[in-house]
Amino acid sequence: MMGKLFKNIRAVIQPAVFYVPFTFYFLLFGIAVLFANSWLGSQALIPDSSFADIFKLLLKTGVWFLVAIITVAFISVLVAWLVFLWKKRKNSLVFFIETKSSQQNKAGNPVQQVQISVAPVLKPLLGFIKLRLQYDGENYSDKFVLAEKKQQRLIPTSFEGVYQWNLPQIREYHVEKLIIYFEDLFQFFSLTVSLPVHNRFYTHPFAPKVQDFSITPQKTEDTETRIEELKRVEGEYLNYKNFENNDDVRRIVWKIYAKNKELVVRIPEVLDPYASHAYMYVSFFNIFDITGNAVAETFFLNYYKSMIWAIYSKLCTQGFAVKYVPDQPLPSKSFTEEKESVQYNITTSNWHADRDLKSFANAKDAAVVIVSSLSDAAAVEQLLNSRAGPVLFIFIRLSHSLQKSYLVGLLQWLFIQQEKNDVEVYKTSWRLSLQRPRILQNEKKLEALFAKHGKAVVI
Repeated sequence: MMGKLFKNIRAVIQPAVFYVPFTFYFLLFGIAVLFANSWLGSQALIPDSSFADIFKLLLKTGVWFLVAIITVAFISVLVAWLVFLWKKRKNSLVFFIETKSSQQNKAGNPVQQVQISVAPVLKPLLGFIKLRLQYDGENYSDKFVLAEKKQQRLIPTSFEGVYQWNLPQIREYHVEKLIIYFEDLFQFFSLTVSLPVHNRFYTHPFAPKVQDFSITPQKTEDTETRIEELKRVEGEYLNYKNFENNDDVRRIVWKIYAKNKELVVRIPEVLDPYASHAYMYVSFFNIFDITGNAVAETFFLNYYKSMIWAIYSKLCTQGFAVKYVPDQPLPSKSFTEEKESVQYNITTSNWHADRDLKSFANAKDAAVVIVSSLSDAAAVEQLLNSRAGPVLFIFIRLSHSLQKSYLVGLLQWLFIQQEKNDVEVYKTSWRLSLQRPRILQNEKKLEALFAKHGKAVVI
């Protein structure tokens, strides 16, 4: 009850503090001036001496000089603030935000960043333009500075920059408000304007190295585009059907008849020049109660998304169209390329308990089925036994993500400046998790199931 009360009080006070017109530095400066004035006033001086007169004159000069430069600084902030309010009233402001990756870290690996641009903005004389973003309800970013955009103007009005934002999750973020601070060169005054925005950006997964594997396409959607290499579909030793009168008796599988007393025949192999579509079914189904478990809710989910993206990227290099099939409703967004759409779908997916693997994966069309350590072992076993073709099952062990190489790489990708104890924090949280024994036991069951089937990969 008290925690909820403090949370509500903080939600009211925190935004109000953002709009205070002076900063903490101004308070420190004011306190320092008072102490200095008190100390100087207490100094013993010889009355009516030339030194006393000169000292008082220098003191007045210093005070007026401070007042003058502080006044100029405040006026420059006030002018820039009023100009921005005028631009806001005319609806002539442009705000832009997106994510990008670049070669930034010491190892030469890509690091994800947030690029922000805002215009037109008039910067105070020798001052600063700072921003703060409100996103996903009552969440706020830290205050950060944008650099002046290179342009052929004496007075720059466009600002942009790359912000190393501490966003620990691979997902979509909704930016709802832009708060712009106009600060003087001393950072004494801070006049603020809030700007409602409706902008979305998402932190996409990176692609770690995964082992090599191959799949067989199971479905053809059209016969307009031929492929260079013929693909085997519904081949012998793969699919069977019940015996019919017009079937060749030489294709009867007598071993199945001896066991089940059912007459079935092998389906002949077909070399299909159009069988170039491979359906990739990815399950985010979760059978465990992971509410409040930061490792499972955040880090395991980040790792799972990254491995899915790595698998998809590798499959796309094998010469056929890979169709990503999600197991949950996802936000609709248009992209020019299919790969960007798949990346966005993976990013916006979450653990859920609504649609299990049995009701989701279509064994007849699937070329790849991906499951995690949180999947139901019974449902996985049932799907393994009912598969009709050369389906490749990929099992991603979430506990494997806590190895240092994977952990450091993922943390670097997610805007976090590395500290020596980052790895140990996640490992300690996992060791103390009450769900850890159950998840590890489920992993062993799934590994044992996949060990019985040749067409399975454990990562």
